[in-house]
Amino acid sequence: MATLEFYRRLDYDFSIYEGEESLRGLINEGFIGTESLCINEFNYLELNAARDVILCYLRPIAKINKNENSYSLKHIVEHILAKETNGVINYISNGTFILAMYSCGFRIWRTKSDKNCFFNVSDKSIRYLLEVESR
Repeated sequence: MATLEFYRRLDYDFSIYEGEESLRGLINEGFIGTESLCINEFNYLELNAARDVILCYLRPIAKINKNENSYSLKHIVEHILAKETNGVINYISNGTFILAMYSCGFRIWRTKSDKNCFFNVSDKSIRYLLEVESR
């Protein structure tokens, strides 16, 4: 189990995604607007912690999975982080989760006028993530 200190020592460079066309319009709340990604608007501790949980538990597949969207998945990850950090990280934004998933190599599928999105994530790994959350 990771700790808050572990997450504080992580230092992934999310700035490499500024200018990515598939992240255009991404802000903390999700996909809203048309501006380029501005990484300084995001919390690095939350980004690194979410990225770590994603890398540990979620696996990509070839097809986009439309069973769970970014908003539902981010709630599971934030519950895990709340347990691991004794409540210090008890919230991550939808945009933070989306950027963390993208940084882990997941593809994004957006629908028009929706701030949420879907990913090419396996149902099996989502079930495993839910098991971890319920422990």
